[in-house]
Amino acid sequence: MKTFTYTSSTGSTVNLYEPVGLLVGQIMELRTRQWDWTLGYRSLTANRPARTVKFTALCRSQSMLEAAERLFDADVRAYVEEQVKPGMLEVDGWRQTALIVKAEPDYVSPQLTRVEFTAALFDGVWHKPVTRQFSRNTARYTSGKGYSYDYRYDYVPTRASAVLSNDSALPSRVKYIIYGAATSPAITIGGNKVIADVSIPSGGYLIIDGTGSPRTAVLTAANGDQTNVFDKLRRDQANNEYAFATLQPGVSQVSWDESFSFDIEYWMERTGLPWT
Repeated sequence: MKTFTYTSSTGSTVNLYEPVGLLVGQIMELRTRQWDWTLGYRSLTANRPARTVKFTALCRSQSMLEAAERLFDADVRAYVEEQVKPGMLEVDGWRQTALIVKAEPDYVSPQLTRVEFTAALFDGVWHKPVTRQFSRNTARYTSGKGYSYDYRYDYVPTRASAVLSNDSALPSRVKYIIYGAATSPAITIGGNKVIADVSIPSGGYLIIDGTGSPRTAVLTAANGDQTNVFDKLRRDQANNEYAFATLQPGVSQVSWDESFSFDIEYWMERTGLPWT
């Protein structure tokens, strides 16, 4: 472990791997891979619900400990009473929404306080976002491919072959950021097409977010105005035109007409934190 933080929905962050502040050494329960399962007759059903985990911190600054506990309390109250989003635990880039619901000291001295924290993990999985960028082919949509001699036609540049490699063992949730100008942008990944029946203005962008709950599609204009365009997405799974399809493990071919640029953010997922 190199980094361990808690980030509030307000944006405030508590460093949980700070030698002169709060220092968490062992995170065994966070590395635990756990499914809830029920056995049937030669069958099994399973899911990964929210759960609680514990970790112990050594603290050499009680003022830093007090500030952290005030933030943890404020986040739990805001979640319960105001339906504010929970915070986020992050370990070496792996994230999960969480709230710190208990802090129990078991050793106190003027120089050192030891506290056992209990965290509620909401997602059932840890995720690590990976982003790939795909650029507009400016040559294809300007004057074509130029030659030193005067041919009768412009020769269109050859499309680059794009691939996306997902190293996760599990299908990954995906977020798309598509940059304007673009009309009815369509992206094919593997055997699935992501199609939005919208016009994205120059300077604007469309975010199709299948990573959260609920899933969303928001069009942002150049002036910052936002429009909910969820109903403009193709969501036909039977015909492989599903805007929120997961990205399968392994290598997938990516194709589009190259008239626009876009980013793909996909989430590698693990039930328990990795060891390396």
